[in-house]
Amino acid sequence: MNTIKTFLLALWPAALLALTPAYAKETPPAGSEPKAFKLTAPRSISLPNGLNVTFVQYGNTPKVTLRLLTETGNVDDAGKDAVSDLSYQLLLEGSKNRDAKAIAQAAATMGGQVNTVVDVNSSFLELDVLSDFVGDAAALLADIAIHPNFTEADKNRLVANYVRDLKVEKSQAQSQAAAAFYQHIFGNHPYGKIYADEKVVESLTLDDFNQFVKTHLVASRSHLFVSGQFDEAKAEAAIREAFASMLPGSGRVLTAADSSAKPGLVFIARDKAVQSTIRIGLPVVDPSNPDYVGLDLMNTLLGGAFSSRITRNIREDKGYTYSPRSSINSRIKAAVWFEQADVTAEATAASLVEIIKEIKLLQSTAPTEQELNGFKNYKGGIFVLQNSSRSAIINQLWHLKTHGLPLTYLEEYVQKTNAVTPQQLTDLAKKYLPIESMTLVVVGDESVKAQLAAVPELKALFKL
Repeated sequence: MNTIKTFLLALWPAALLALTPAYAKETPPAGSEPKAFKLTAPRSISLPNGLNVTFVQYGNTPKVTLRLLTETGNVDDAGKDAVSDLSYQLLLEGSKNRDAKAIAQAAATMGGQVNTVVDVNSSFLELDVLSDFVGDAAALLADIAIHPNFTEADKNRLVANYVRDLKVEKSQAQSQAAAAFYQHIFGNHPYGKIYADEKVVESLTLDDFNQFVKTHLVASRSHLFVSGQFDEAKAEAAIREAFASMLPGSGRVLTAADSSAKPGLVFIARDKAVQSTIRIGLPVVDPSNPDYVGLDLMNTLLGGAFSSRITRNIREDKGYTYSPRSSINSRIKAAVWFEQADVTAEATAASLVEIIKEIKLLQSTAPTEQELNGFKNYKGGIFVLQNSSRSAIINQLWHLKTHGLPLTYLEEYVQKTNAVTPQQLTDLAKKYLPIESMTLVVVGDESVKAQLAAVPELKALFKL
């Protein structure tokens, strides 16, 4: 672009601003009282083989989402690392009735595509289509889930891709910190291993994948959700026919996680690293606990939002990091709270001092009503987004089932969040975030160790 033109264009907004009359900034109107969330009453049925099905009418768009959720995932790998992830990838490579191309074309004809997701505790097959195709979509999902056709060529290709991506992922400092954190807290429990061993993945056989699907992708451990605008009678009839032959199987027995690991420092050296990745945290209660709503709000104020205290401190005020964040990661009957940040190497100890200072401040001094109300409004807005689509509604319903919560949990969530007092938030911080019980993971240059040990508080807390 011409330099003179660029200069003039740059001046144009300033010129307009100069010509704009100055007005006093008006205070925005106060928000109304939070309204209870009301979901169209879902209707559930069970097929003779044990498959649960839930129908929920939602939205005004003539589309429908079908998601076959199954209580299986990485916890069921049982020493065969990534067998769950790759089994679900293989499902899309073809069934006994359709190859991969035919599956994709069938989904596209309905206005959608089949997606899969594998998580720690659950996995799913999903198809989002135009409402008129709800019956055909049910038949396609059933064909993929019930009649898999795994081949050696597909297995080899997917394993090679998975291992390549895995190596890249495990080379990242953030991934190394996360892996060390969970392994230290959960030990040998499946929750303690978040990345597969490449050699184990490469040794997987077709029989491993076939056996995994036969054992775990079964009716008694699955729940089909149908959400959107659709003919419910048509959907039910199609589902009963399509999924009638799904094997019943048996329910999953999940071993309780032992999260009694001793706190301390886990240091992972990265030679000449210009920044350190830090993760500090500990086990907390999961969503089935009555304290969880308040704990979640406390996390948001402390470090779980862009305007949270820790973020303002070490990002805005100190400039130690760009994107610090605290989170509560929930699993079945287990959860952890942690703060993670990539900080400049020379500010590693200083960042930790500030994080600990903010935790202790919240434990000793209740926030003001004004500050807390701002985060309550933020959580209320996030809750609206979490219930604003067909798939989001399914997420919420599965969350309730996973953690044994009633449907009223959704209807009362905003009210319960807004009922939390400043003193209750401080009490929760005292109860669930004792610094002396935390695990600290640092991924950085070896010189950082001496920096940490030079701070008396850190030296005492983490036995440096």
